[in-house]
Amino acid sequence: MKGFSELLVHLGLQLDAGTLTLQGAALSMSEYVQGQMACSRVSVWMLDGEPGHRVMRRLAGYDGVTCTPITEPVLMHEEEFAAYFEALTKKGVYVCPDTLVDPNLAAMRESYLLPHDIRASLDATIGANGKTWAVYCCSQQGSPRDWTPQEVRLLRRFTDAISVRRARRRRREAETATLMQRLMNGEGLTADNDSPLN
Repeated sequence: MKGFSELLVHLGLQLDAGTLTLQGAALSMSEYVQGQMACSRVSVWMLDGEPGHRVMRRLAGYDGVTCTPITEPVLMHEEEFAAYFEALTKKGVYVCPDTLVDPNLAAMRESYLLPHDIRASLDATIGANGKTWAVYCCSQQGSPRDWTPQEVRLLRRFTDAISVRRARRRRREAETATLMQRLMNGEGLTADNDSPLN
């Protein structure tokens, strides 16, 4: 886990400096997680919209079989895949040892799973305070896979680490925006505990 935490710090610095895109960061994280999980592919999906009308958009991923990045955009609409969205966001993790027999994945079988030969999937959400921002998807191609409790915990540790960092970043961004608005309104800083360094 130490290696992943260091990777997140490194990627965060690059994002802050503007030398890396969010897609590039997602690709780097996907490659790392794919190596740790020893699965066929890993991808990061952004989740936008209101419940009932959410859309999952693949940001980037890594194919461990061909050792290539996955950059092709794919959209999945909650209206079309409601059973999967509900199960995933309710529990925060979705464990599927065999996609061909999972009723919650039936709607995406012909359009997505079979064309990509995805036979097993382990997905976990990234978010905080009841909101889901993104989803990490680990896929096994060619044959079913019984994901172990240790693998589920490992993926959750990865997504929890991202969730914590993203929540902190959002809080800092909100505090900065509030401070800038106050300064623009001429309110100034009058007390020590108003300092942005506190």
